[in-house]
Amino acid sequence: MQVGKTAQNAIAVMSYLAECYRDQTGLVSSQNVADARILSKPLAAKILTTLSQAGYVKGSTGPGGGYAIAGDPKKIRLIDVVNCFEVKNKIMQCPFGEGWCGNHDPCPMHDKIIKMTEEMEHFLEASNFGTFAQPGHSSKRP
Repeated sequence: MQVGKTAQNAIAVMSYLAECYRDQTGLVSSQNVADARILSKPLAAKILTTLSQAGYVKGSTGPGGGYAIAGDPKKIRLIDVVNCFEVKNKIMQCPFGEGWCGNHDPCPMHDKIIKMTEEMEHFLEASNFGTFAQPGHSSKRP
């Protein structure tokens, strides 16, 4: 599984919401999220909308509205968020080009690529956003 830039940004967004959960900040605006993670407001809003549709974020519109993580951060794995933005079961592409491995002898890097892909997937499955909600951890900007 590859983790593209949008999925990486989604992890950053969720990590901020997990920090807000820990600090009992309440709802935060998409602008707050964007500022905290150095993202454009439209990108932060798009990510928040997708995560809201998937049930990982709750949001409300209007004055006093905003976004918050939709539950205990320990129960939301990184892979859950990544899967909202990436095609499942997509493995890193063979350096010989698409369609080589599986149709020809494996390339010289095949086994290392498979191992790295499995390690990344295991990490994403084993890691949750509770890590960001632990006391003492903060990346919030003053």
